[in-house]
Amino acid sequence: MRWLDYSSEDGYEYCETRWFYAVAIGRHTGIFTRLEEANQQVYGFPGFCMRKFSDYEDAREYLEEFEIYCDSLTEEEEEEEEGEENQEEDDDRWFYAVAVGRSTGVFLDYENARDQIFRFPGTRMDTFLEYDDAVKYIEKTNLLLMEEKKRKEEEEKKTRVWFYAVAVGRSTGVFMDYQDAMNQVRGYSGSQMKKFSDFEEAQEYIAFNQVYSSDGESEEEQTWFYAVAVGRCVGIYTNHDTAMEQVLGYSGFRMKKFEDYGDAKEYMHKNQSYYNADKEKCEELAPQVEEVTWYYAVAVGRVVGIYRCPEIAIAQVHGYPGFRMRKFPDLEDAQAYIRSFQVCYSEEEEKSEEPEPDEGYTAWFYAVAVGRSIGIYTTYEDAIKQVHGYSGCRMKKFQNYDEAEEYIDFNQAYSLDGDRDARASEYEDETEPEPDEEIWHYAVAVGRRIGIYTDFENAQAQVHGYSGFLMKKFLDYDEAAAYVEINKCASDEEWESDEPVEEDDGEKWYYAVAVGRDTGIYTDHEDAVDQVHGYSGFRMKKFLDYSDAQAYIRNIREHYSGKFRGYDVQVGCPSGWS
Repeated sequence: MRWLDYSSEDGYEYCETRWFYAVAIGRHTGIFTRLEEANQQVYGFPGFCMRKFSDYEDAREYLEEFEIYCDSLTEEEEEEEEGEENQEEDDDRWFYAVAVGRSTGVFLDYENARDQIFRFPGTRMDTFLEYDDAVKYIEKTNLLLMEEKKRKEEEEKKTRVWFYAVAVGRSTGVFMDYQDAMNQVRGYSGSQMKKFSDFEEAQEYIAFNQVYSSDGESEEEQTWFYAVAVGRCVGIYTNHDTAMEQVLGYSGFRMKKFEDYGDAKEYMHKNQSYYNADKEKCEELAPQVEEVTWYYAVAVGRVVGIYRCPEIAIAQVHGYPGFRMRKFPDLEDAQAYIRSFQVCYSEEEEKSEEPEPDEGYTAWFYAVAVGRSIGIYTTYEDAIKQVHGYSGCRMKKFQNYDEAEEYIDFNQAYSLDGDRDARASEYEDETEPEPDEEIWHYAVAVGRRIGIYTDFENAQAQVHGYSGFLMKKFLDYDEAAAYVEINKCASDEEWESDEPVEEDDGEKWYYAVAVGRDTGIYTDHEDAVDQVHGYSGFRMKKFLDYSDAQAYIRNIREHYSGKFRGYDVQVGCPSGWS
C-alpha cells in the first residue's frame, strides 16, 4: 500500500509503508503509518491499547475485535486506479502551501494546514492547484523573509549619533560624548539632561529650559549658597564639594542650597541650636553639648563601690550571680542606692577624723603578697615592678593599711619561701628580650593560679577545665595587670591544683574545703573535688599537716565575716558552716 508523505527536499511523494500501527484505545483510534502520530494517541492515556502490523489487513482485523471498522485496502486500491484513469479528478485537487506557521510545508488537508496558522503571528499561506507552484511559493517567501531579517540587522548595526543636551548642570550645552555630559550632571542638585538624535532638537530643549549655550563658550555657572545647619562644620558654602564633606556620613545632617545668601542665612536661623546668629560669615562652629557625668553604683558584685568608668563597673558584675548595679547623674543618689542594699560605711570609719575621699577617690595601698619584694607600697609604679613578669604573682590594692597587712599575712602563712626565691632568681637571671621581639602577657583573672604569665602553656594549665575561667593576652603588661585587677574575685585564695597528686615517700595530703557543697577536711582527692567542682566562689587547698588545714578553714571564716575595702559587708556563712 502506498501513502502520501512529505519531504523537505522533494515535497509530497508516495512511499511504501513498512509498519501499520493500530490504536484500539487512545485519544484517536485508527491505523497510523507513523510511530510518532500513533504515540501521540496513547502517550499518557490510561489503559491504552496499540499494536503494530506489517500487513494492513491484519491491523484492520485487530481493530474489528474492538468494534472499530476501517476501510478495506482493496477498495482503496480500486479507487486509486479509477482516480489515475480519470485525470479530471486530479485537476480538482488543491495544495495548501504554509510558508510561515507552526509547521511549514505543503498540505493536502485544509484543516491540517489551518491548524498550522491559527493564531500564529505573521502567518503566510496560499492555495495552489499545482504542487510545484506551492513549493516555489514557500521558497520565494523564505527568501523574502531572510532578506528582510538581514536588512533589519544592518539597520541596527548602523551607529546612531546622539546629542546630549545639558540644560541644568555644572556646564550647560550640547555634548557628543556621554561621559562628558554625565560629568556635568552627576551629583548636581536639580540637573536636567536629555539625549536627541537631532542637534536642533537638543538646542530647543536647552532654550525651553532657559539655559542658553553658545557654540564655543558656555555661560557662567549660577552661584549657589549651600547652608549646612547640622554637620561637621556648620556654615554657608559656595562650593558644593566642600559642603558635601561636612554632611556626608553625618547622622541627622541638614543641608539646603539657595540662590540668595539671605535665604540661606534665614535657613540657618531656623536651626538656632546649631547656628550662631551673631557671626555674619558663619564661621566653622561645632554644636556644644553639655557632658553629663554618670556614677555607676555597684551594690552587689565583686567589688562594691561607685565607679565613673562603665567598663570597670561592668567588670564587677559580669557573670556575678544576683548582682545589683545602676547608674546615676548625682553622686548622692548613687550612695543612697548602695545603702538601700545594706552596704554602708562602718561605724569606726564614720567617727574617724580622716577627711572623706573626694568623689569616691582616696590614697591606695598596694599589697604585694607574692612577688620579688613582698610588702606594702603607696605608688602603683613601685608595686608593679615587684610583680611584672613574675609567674604566679599576687597583688591587691586597699584603701585601709590594716587590711593590706592582713592580706599579706593571710597569703604568707602557707607559702613556701624557697619556691618563691627560686622563681625570683630564675626571673632575674633571664636575659631581657630584644626590643623588636613581641612578648605576650597572658592575664589569668579567674583560674587555678591567678596571675600574669609569659608562657602560654603555663597560663593554659591554670584555666583548662576550670569552670568560669577568665584569661586574656596583652602586649602591654600594665593592661594585663589592670585586666586581672578588674576581673579577679574579691577573695584572692586559689586552689593550687585540681589534679590528684601521688604520694611520695609515704606523704599524706589533707584537702581543706573551706567554701563548697560540703565543707571539711578530706584525704581523698576525688571526694574533695566533688565538693567544689562547678561551685561558684569555692575555696580549697591541700596541706601536709592536718592542723594547717584546720587553720586554713578558720582563717577563711574570719575573712568572710570581716570588713572589705572600707565597707561593713554582712555576708552569710557558706554552706556547711555552723
